Amino acid sequence: MTADAKHPKRVALISNAGSYVGPALARELATCGHDLVLHSPSADDVAFLKDNGTAVEVIASSDLTTAAGNRALVQASLDRFGRLDAACFVTGEIVLGPFLESTEADWERVKTTNLDMVFHALRAALPPMIAAGSGQIVVFTSAAGARPEPRVSLYGASRAGANALVRAVGLEYAKHGVCVNAIGTNFMDFPGFIQANRADDPARRARIEAQVPARRLGSMDELAAFTRVLLDGRSRFQTGQFFSFSGGWST
Repeated sequence: MTADAKHPKRVALISNAGSYVGPALARELATCGHDLVLHSPSADDVAFLKDNGTAVEVIASSDLTTAAGNRALVQASLDRFGRLDAACFVTGEIVLGPFLESTEADWERVKTTNLDMVFHALRAALPPMIAAGSGQIVVFTSAAGARPEPRVSLYGASRAGANALVRAVGLEYAKHGVCVNAIGTNFMDFPGFIQANRADDPARRARIEAQVPARRLGSMDELAAFTRVLLDGRSRFQTGQFFSFSGGWST
């Protein structure tokens, strides 16, 4: 979308904006002139953004495993601003362990959070962008979807499926001016990864970092800067792609 008389600034939506890359990405997009629709942000982040001149529409809660929950996010943008130029969806839940020890409940959970969330997000965000002839969508998946490993079968398979879905949808709707891409991360320096891998212990962190070709963990600021390029409207010649953001661990 280009600027219009009703609302001249670009508008970006971020799901799960209070955690992971959400706070850093919100600041990045605000800095380059976006107003924001934020799902579950922190009050401090919203106050900071508003104090610096960004209009913010807050959706306190919404079940993003459902069609209705995702439509509510998109509709909030259209109701408040009359447009949606960019959307970033943070999806998924990690389930680890030996395949034969997994349960039907585990399988249903990974399908719901790693596939259904992506399906419903794309179905909600695409129509207004297609109607406008322009838009950018980024879905966060996982680098595990690009590198099969033992004990990660359910998680990796569901993430691989999500990556394939995003890429196919991106190719299908490229002719409408909409860019759809996936970013898969691993080895990121944020509380969820640190806690899950007990990386608060320096010796263990060193062993984990040794698995990464870059020999360190990635930062949220780095990830936000990378993601911004796919959302801020300046670069629109890449779509239907999976980008691994894992320090070289997967491609």
